[in-house]
Amino acid sequence: MVRETAVELVAVIEDGERVPDWAIAVAAARGTPIRCVPTSELTGVRLENAREILRYANWRVTLSDRVRLLAALDQEGSLALAEAMTTIRNGVDPIAALAALALRRFVDLDLDSGRIGPETRVARWRD
Repeated sequence: MVRETAVELVAVIEDGERVPDWAIAVAAARGTPIRCVPTSELTGVRLENAREILRYANWRVTLSDRVRLLAALDQEGSLALAEAMTTIRNGVDPIAALAALALRRFVDLDLDSGRIGPETRVARWRD
């Protein structure tokens, strides 16, 4: 997890289990703290939605699509996912572009109010 001033590694573990030794070694080698989050703390649809968008972590979004979407969000405040998809013109997969922008903290997707769908709200990322 990238915070404003530092990087923190987050390990999601099953209840009662511990962080694998290799993860502790990676954190120590990078000089970054590691935080354990039991799966029981990840409630509702947030985990499922996070899994859905994580597959797009390496997706590349064109500069023109990013600027077009951010300009639309500046003008409207927020958009439904279906509306935001119409701003993506150069990508083959608008959902992939929006997920990648959410993972890079350009936009914020509402992951808590239900499964990701056409009505999911998309807004500019604000710290």
